[in-house]
Amino acid sequence: MIEKKHDPLAQTSITSVDVARRAGVSRTTVSYVLNENGHGHVSNETRMKVLQAAHELGYSIHSSARALRKGQSDEICLVVDLPLTVHRTELLVSVQQYTFQYGYTPVAYFCYELAPEQVKTLLLKVFARHPMGIFATASSMTSQHIALAQRMGVDNIVLYSVEPLDYARTILLPTRQLGCLVAQHLMERGHRHLGVVRPADPLHDYGFQQRLEGMRATIAGMAGARLDILPLEFSLAAAHTLAETALTGADRPSGIYAFNDEYALLLLGALADRRIQVPEEVAVVGTDDLSFSAWMRPTLTTIRFDPITLAQRAVEMLVSWQTGQPLPEGLSRPLMPQLIARGST
Repeated sequence: MIEKKHDPLAQTSITSVDVARRAGVSRTTVSYVLNENGHGHVSNETRMKVLQAAHELGYSIHSSARALRKGQSDEICLVVDLPLTVHRTELLVSVQQYTFQYGYTPVAYFCYELAPEQVKTLLLKVFARHPMGIFATASSMTSQHIALAQRMGVDNIVLYSVEPLDYARTILLPTRQLGCLVAQHLMERGHRHLGVVRPADPLHDYGFQQRLEGMRATIAGMAGARLDILPLEFSLAAAHTLAETALTGADRPSGIYAFNDEYALLLLGALADRRIQVPEEVAVVGTDDLSFSAWMRPTLTTIRFDPITLAQRAVEMLVSWQTGQPLPEGLSRPLMPQLIARGST
């Protein structure tokens, strides 16, 4: 007869004592972490050890029971009122990964093209769930929405925006500085006639104006420096037209800021179709450091907003405020854009 081997963990219910033993901490510490008790003042390192031990042992607290006990769910809600692009999709996936890493549950709500009353109805449903935190685009939540959330007991909210806000905790994207970085980089590469893509979508108007101001300020006073505005709809046909009308001939701009990586992809495709060499004839810069920017040929020079990703920053801010811990030093400073020089310049 073959003797069966039994897993001792499979024979008994896993308890918080087992998690504490595996993590090398006290049972009280396990309770602080798994019940999200902000008064425990548990370090992030210890918190991650406990969550890892709980994951390895298959231990979890039923989220609905915890919500009833605490009056709060373990959800981090994402509210998005913009169309999904490659950039926003990668951002949402990254937020999901960091949310899981800290033991919370990500839930995404999309309100793109909903009427204002529909948005309010959706947000009321979100607030009624009493999420641990909310991460949202600035345009999806007005000051009135924030005040409503607070009246309903939800005040752990982070918005991200290209414009300064005075009514909510905000991750401010430094769009003017992007224009400065790009202009400086292109000028250092010997380009004096620059161009900046202006997206046709009005959602990008403020971000474009900020980039434009940054570029203008950087090249001001430079001998022979010029800057063209290049309107572009998001289609390959429009990119072909732009390449034919504005990027050929002796008087064309030789250094282009394509607004972001997605517009840069369109532009590089159109330039390749017209056999315009990049970067020998025209240099191209994007923004966002999307995954495909390092795979393209030539590889795309781009800007990432900060060494700490936007997703990590948002989730760690929510966790710090929820648990009553000081905001880590890296998250308390403004975003620090970095230009990543690659083959397209």
